[in-house]
Amino acid sequence: MFADIDGNTFHYTSVGDGPPIVFVHGLGGSGHVWHGVVQAISQHHHCVTVDLRGHGRSQGRGKLSVDGWAKDVHRLIAALELPAVTLVGHSLGSLIAQEVARTEPESVDQLVLVGGISYFEPATADAYRQRADAVEADGMDALVDDWLAGAVSPRTHATQPALVGLLRELFLRNDPQHYAKSCRALADAPRIDREALGQRTLILTGAHDRSTPLAMSEELKASIPVSRIKVLPGVGHWMPLEDPEAVAAALLEFLT
Repeated sequence: MFADIDGNTFHYTSVGDGPPIVFVHGLGGSGHVWHGVVQAISQHHHCVTVDLRGHGRSQGRGKLSVDGWAKDVHRLIAALELPAVTLVGHSLGSLIAQEVARTEPESVDQLVLVGGISYFEPATADAYRQRADAVEADGMDALVDDWLAGAVSPRTHATQPALVGLLRELFLRNDPQHYAKSCRALADAPRIDREALGQRTLILTGAHDRSTPLAMSEELKASIPVSRIKVLPGVGHWMPLEDPEAVAAALLEFLT
């Protein structure tokens, strides 16, 4: 399905009945990253996924920023006339989810941060800017092998080669210009006043996550007033694809 919001066309999916959950993907992903999780819980919840501006099948006009993406997500929630939602964000999407919860608290009932980002130190931010430069110069192929090596756990590399191949395709299908703009938006992401977040929050981290390790989840927990961490074994950063059943089970446990 498609929605016209603020002059841009956004692709989204909407399935299931029950209390609403909105899923926000990470850098270089799309709403389909959540397919397995949605299939597992859509009997109990109304599940909405969205392709962020500049990702998937959504248009990418205009400047990309965490603030802008957060406004897009909130406008979609309003356009679909959803009551207060459980907002689930992965990686970059976790920053967007935090910003929506901070700026539009009446729209977000509960928060789930999957591979959540607290704040990137200058060296990490600079690495994303360098990634943007490399993609603009040489395309997505210049990064795919290094990116894929750290995207999932060693177990996933060894036991799910088909998934690893699909992740490669997902990455390579990104428009280089949109991906570069997204990398810079992530590098320039503002510090979020998480102490102002009043929503009950679940922080999910993979035991083999190299991008947002447990230490970052602990930073999030320390700064979000009502929050807890759950570590999923055997998975890395892209856990919604590596083990959607475990992510869905953790989500349902949190919501019941």
